[in-house]
Parts: sequence; C-alpha cells; structure tokens
Amino acid sequence: MITGLLITPNGAPEVVSFEEGYRPIQQLVEGSFEYVGLFDDADVIVNEEGKINGSAPNRFLLHDGKLVDILFGNILLTDSDRDGNTVSLSKDKLEKYRRIFSQRAIII
Repeated sequence: MITGLLITPNGAPEVVSFEEGYRPIQQLVEGSFEYVGLFDDADVIVNEEGKINGSAPNRFLLHDGKLVDILFGNILLTDSDRDGNTVSLSKDKLEKYRRIFSQRAIII
C-alpha cells in the first residue's frame, strides 16, 4: 500500500492509501495522469486533461504574488524512490503538504 495526500476541488487534503500501479492512481485523479514538477521532495499528480475536460479548479499557483497556473481536478501527492517508483509520503511530508494544500493558493 502507498500512502499519499489527495486534494479534491474545494476539499481539504486527505490522507489516502492505495495499491501500487497505474490504475489506482488513475482512479484517484479520475483519468489519465501526469506529474507536475512543483516540489523537489514530492510528486504532484493531476489529471492530464483536467484543464480541458471540465474539471473544477482546485488550487491556484502563485509566484511573486502573481497567478502563474491553476491545477484542475483531483490532485494526488506521493513520493518516489531513487529508481523513480511511486512510494508513500513520510509522516513529515504528509504534514508539510497538508499545511501547504490547506490553502487555495499555493506559493511556488
């Protein structure tokens, strides 16, 4: 089992556990997915068509006080090992990202 953080539009970050593999991640983000390179110590996974398939806006990304992007649909945060395999977020990272994603605007 992999433990990650799921953030739904208008929802609070929620700790989730899921089986390893493509399909469980696909189910959590409700479609084909892609990794968004926002952080060095966590993987941010979103629906790759979230911006065009009618998914609701989820979190707003700000840099220097300006809106630079919007993440749509469900967001899943996990970690990866040295080989690039998806692994669980540590307890410290779960807490860190729960605090960060408890806000609608994320400063990057």
